Amino acid sequence: MPTHLTVKGLVIRETAYGEADKLFDLLTENGIRTVRARSVRKPGAKYAAVTQLFAYGEYCLRRNGERFFLDSAVSLNQFYGLRSDLNALALASYFSELIQKTATEQPQAQLLRLFCYALHHLSEHDRPPAQVKAVFELRLLTELGMMPDMLCCKVCGAYLPVHPVLRIAEADFVCAECCGEYLPDDIPAKTSVIQAARHVIFSDFDRLFQFRLKDEALPLFAEFTERFLLHQLGSSFHTLKFYHDLS
Repeated sequence: MPTHLTVKGLVIRETAYGEADKLFDLLTENGIRTVRARSVRKPGAKYAAVTQLFAYGEYCLRRNGERFFLDSAVSLNQFYGLRSDLNALALASYFSELIQKTATEQPQAQLLRLFCYALHHLSEHDRPPAQVKAVFELRLLTELGMMPDMLCCKVCGAYLPVHPVLRIAEADFVCAECCGEYLPDDIPAKTSVIQAARHVIFSDFDRLFQFRLKDEALPLFAEFTERFLLHQLGSSFHTLKFYHDLS
């Protein structure tokens, strides 16, 4: 028998279906649900806005077997600022691809929160896009249990070395004095990069983006999170390439 459920979710993919319907992937606290919305592609359709890409809302779904159908929806945030910035939109698409490749059918409430926080900052343009990207990448890996060990130098135990070296393959860092021979994946960094990584890994969500990096520290942090994510996931992403082409 059909059953009804109400969920809060974020549209992370949409596909035209039939003459006027749409299939959209909804990221919820209980995983991704593929939903069919009838007639939402018709001019003036009531639920056209709340079923578009990167819309966040409350959705009343009707479940029939393994299929979900949209009965009604209320918009909670449209993240309008994304539409005026192609770089921000490209980053949001990259985040969506990451979520689609890593989310499971199990409850993952933190992924929805992370995505919404990231979209908020991209939409408001109140943080550098490189910082939003780096925070998203590292915190996503943290939620998946794949974060690096940022506690101390793995050789001498120094908590904040002046010249740390980030090691991609080993998922940790060492002092430059303890490093010995550099490997191709090693990244000479700064103390502030270590502090930023710790902040992202351990902070509550309401403080997750509340830090600043100066000078060349932000590019170093962004390089580390991207290379570490690609190494950990063992995959490439066409949306990431598109973002870099824009940049």
